[in-house]
Amino acid sequence: MGDSHATVREKLYEFLEFHPAGARASELAGLLLRGVAAEDDLGSRIISNLLAGDPNFAFDASTGMWSLKSSDRYRVALDEAPFTVVDLETTGGRAGPGTIIEIGAYRMVGRRIEDSFSSLVRPHGAIPRFITGLTSITNEMVASAPPIETVLPSFREFMGDSVMVAHNATFDRGFLDFEFRRIFGIGLRNPVLCTLRMSRRFIPSLKRRRLDAIAEHFGLSLEGRHRGLGDARMAAEILSIFLEIAAKMGITRLDRLLDDHGRGLSGRRLERHVAPETIAALPHAPGVYLMRNSRGDLLYVGKARRLRDRVGSYFTAAVNAKTAELISHVHQIETRATASSLEAGLLEAQLIRQLKPPYNRMLKSAAPAYFIKLDMMDEFPRLALTTKMTARPGVMHLGPFIGRKSLDGSVRALARILGLRTCTGKLHPDEDFSPCIYGQMGQCSAPCNATIDEDAYGERVRKALSFLRGRSGPLLGDLARARDDAAKALRYEEAARTRRDLEALATLARRASRLSEVVTENNLVILTGENCARAAHVVLSGRLAITRALDSPDAAHEIVAFVAENFDRYHARPVARGELEAMTIVARWLRERAPDEGRLIYLSGPRLDPASLLSS
Repeated sequence: MGDSHATVREKLYEFLEFHPAGARASELAGLLLRGVAAEDDLGSRIISNLLAGDPNFAFDASTGMWSLKSSDRYRVALDEAPFTVVDLETTGGRAGPGTIIEIGAYRMVGRRIEDSFSSLVRPHGAIPRFITGLTSITNEMVASAPPIETVLPSFREFMGDSVMVAHNATFDRGFLDFEFRRIFGIGLRNPVLCTLRMSRRFIPSLKRRRLDAIAEHFGLSLEGRHRGLGDARMAAEILSIFLEIAAKMGITRLDRLLDDHGRGLSGRRLERHVAPETIAALPHAPGVYLMRNSRGDLLYVGKARRLRDRVGSYFTAAVNAKTAELISHVHQIETRATASSLEAGLLEAQLIRQLKPPYNRMLKSAAPAYFIKLDMMDEFPRLALTTKMTARPGVMHLGPFIGRKSLDGSVRALARILGLRTCTGKLHPDEDFSPCIYGQMGQCSAPCNATIDEDAYGERVRKALSFLRGRSGPLLGDLARARDDAAKALRYEEAARTRRDLEALATLARRASRLSEVVTENNLVILTGENCARAAHVVLSGRLAITRALDSPDAAHEIVAFVAENFDRYHARPVARGELEAMTIVARWLRERAPDEGRLIYLSGPRLDPASLLSS
């Protein structure tokens, strides 16, 4: 019984460590036994029996809150609270051994700056040219600087047990935590405040939230931008303003500021049962992650380009209420690394289909992908938006596009300009039929009452398809001339309307130009992975036809033979319903992939050179 009590206390200790202002007994009881929180008397008795007499915990009878004894140092007025405002310059976006090239920091007591710390750091590798251009820190400047193994002990002493503050603190904390673990054997334990996150709380109307944008908003100097001490000074001045705003809102103690900060966008405190050390140990590789509760039941499956970064993003206060609810149940995280994010997306879909995790129905792991659909089997096709592809023959899908709002307006403008119908259902043209309001206003060519025949309407559809495939010049040119003619004739309302149409179609043309083909016209081989883990994904007529490990020259010849045998067959065969999911995943991956992610070999016919598969 004693061991089980110790385990429960450890759980409560970890929770209160992230909530220095404390928590009521009912909330703590709710962590241990769902449903008990509503019964305050029962919850109080359970927690009192567990924690009374334990020197690590303290109970404040005046507030009814339990907290850690070690949190006493945070129960101070904001005017006397210790902060260390930090800014790092690094060799890139990923933490690794010796990737910090500069540390700049200011130690503050309340709103007063007391001391500063600044040091260049000699990295383990060369500084990329892009970073030098951004920060002006050159390899020559750091050649004689001390390494991080020498600088970090001094910085740790400078920071002490104060609250670490940074703009986009997840970035700076990630680098420091990595080096703390590598050099000292234990991660960064200081509480953290993020001025980026605080800006969402204290100045919600602000649209741009970069450090310089917030500094400009408050009229602060931008001198020293993109250098450690200069950015740290800006963040310190912004923190001083935020502390004043917090005090006016009634947040006058440090522990209460930390508690308010921990609630984040969801409005509730994040219940964390996964240790930071567990997340820090996750790989930076692409793959899938499986979140499980305390009993090992699967709750959620997701995919990631970088597992550590994606999983870590769940455990911040900048999550919505549904995500916070999920995280409150997560006790275990299992990861499965893959050779690329394409394999991660395919594996995620397979696991969701097989295991049906409950939270995958509640949460969206990514913004929905939209396709522009054109049913060429209809005598009078119309442009439509859809998130689901169909297996019906003759239906073209162009996409995927991310974000519906501007896309919807652009597609409507294209349909209106070309006179394509927007009504649903199959038409039976009749001269006596009264067209809808769009037909009466001249925004539709009104095939419903035989104003236009099938051939003439089909020519308009071909213009729309040509535009969406990237040949946008003729239509945009016509609109530009119509705008200018209307302006010259002093028809300003017409000119303004045409200008809006031109802007909408120009935006759509830019987005479509990167796609230029309907999904079912994609014929290519996607090569992913490295060395022995290389794989070839053959896409024929938009469908993922085969995935094969490229582990030998024989494998390359098998893929060549498969393409030769199946290229024409896939082109002639209608899409099967079971192929739609993989088609969408591949299409989206092609749309979003990084330039250095995978190699693409486009196929114009059934011939494929095996040497192209084996070359690096």
